[in-house]
Amino acid sequence: MRALVLALAALFALATPAWADRFVLTYEGVGLGFVPLGGITLDADVSTDTYDVGAMLDSSGFVSVFEPTNIVASASGDIRGGDVAWRRYDLDHRYSRKRRVIAMQMTDGAVSARIEPNYRLWGQPPTTDAQRNRSRDPLSSLVAMAIDVGQTRRCSGAYPTFDGRFHYLLELAGGEIDSFDDGGYQGEVLKCALAYIAVAGYEPRDAGRRRIPHGEIWFALMPNTSFAPPVRIATPWPRRTVIRLESFRRARVDVQYTSAPTP
Repeated sequence: MRALVLALAALFALATPAWADRFVLTYEGVGLGFVPLGGITLDADVSTDTYDVGAMLDSSGFVSVFEPTNIVASASGDIRGGDVAWRRYDLDHRYSRKRRVIAMQMTDGAVSARIEPNYRLWGQPPTTDAQRNRSRDPLSSLVAMAIDVGQTRRCSGAYPTFDGRFHYLLELAGGEIDSFDDGGYQGEVLKCALAYIAVAGYEPRDAGRRRIPHGEIWFALMPNTSFAPPVRIATPWPRRTVIRLESFRRARVDVQYTSAPTP
C-alpha cells in the first residue's frame, strides 16, 4: 500500500500542469521625435521554469546611411522561484563594415566569454570577475525586469548587467498604471522610471554613455502570465530616442509534463 501511495504521489508531481508563453513584438526606434532609427524585433519564449529570448535590430533612415547597424542577440536560462538565472548569451553586431561576435556562458557561478575581435581597451577601471559573475546579460536583465513587474506590478529593483565589456546597473523606480492601446496591444501598462548607471569598463571617450539621463519604460500587464513585456522605452540620450510598439502577438500554451511510459 505504501509503495502504491508513493507511486501515485510521484505521478501527480510529474503531471503538474504548467504553461508556456510566446511573445513576438516589433518596435520602431525614433530619434528627435521624428527621425527613424530602425526596427527592433523581440521574440520571447517564457515558461514556468525556463526562458529563451531573441532580439534583432536593423538601422534605417539617416542612421543606416552613415552607420549601418545590424544586431542579432539571444539569451536563455532558468527561472527559479521567479528569479532569472541566465546560462547563455550570444551577440552578432555588424556596424560600419565592422563586426564583433560575443558568446558568453554562466557555468558554476562564473562567466566565460569569447569575443572576436577582442576589445583593445577594457575601461578605467575594467570590469572585474566578481562584477561579471554577479551580473546578467542585457537580454536576461530585460527578462528579469519583465518577470518582476509581471509578478509584483511594481517598479522596483536594480539589475546588474554585463555585456562583454561594460558593467552597469539598470534600476526601476516610480510606477504608474495606465491604459494603453497601440501597436496591437490593448490593456494596462505599468510606467516605470528607468535609470542606467555606469559602473565599470568605460573609457574617457564614453563620457556620454556614462551620463545617460533617466528614461522611462512601460510594461504590458496581462492576466494569466507573470511576464510583462515592454511596449515603450524612452531615453533622452542618444537623439531623444523613443522605442515604440509596432506589433504585438502572444500565444499561450498550457502544458502538462508526464513521465514517459515504461516499455
